[in-house]
Amino acid sequence: MGGPYTKQQQETRRNQIFELHFQQGYSAVSIAKTLGVNRNTVNKDIEILYSEIRNDKSPNHKNQLDKQVIKLDYQKTRLQKELDKDISIKERLQIEKMISDADLRIAAFFVKLVTTRRHNSLG
Repeated sequence: MGGPYTKQQQETRRNQIFELHFQQGYSAVSIAKTLGVNRNTVNKDIEILYSEIRNDKSPNHKNQLDKQVIKLDYQKTRLQKELDKDISIKERLQIEKMISDADLRIAAFFVKLVTTRRHNSLG
């Protein structure tokens, strides 16, 4: 459960963390338990991944995130079309909540990018 890790182990772990955190929405604590590594290691890897994405140092991860944002946008578009149909109030509220959740996921990602940038520039 501890380091030091080889470069290959770090790369493999960061790829796993990328998938679990960015694509599946796992928290650092959940990722640490799943992968059997220290939570601080996971947090540091997430910070490094944000930095790489922001600075285009990891085009593959950036492309995957771009695809995730596009998928969320498509999902929102499909849900918007459902709102145009004659549906019950309950269905309308459920759809509006799903749209809001997609917006929040997109916004949270961009807020994290900005706050990570500020945090890194201070240190």
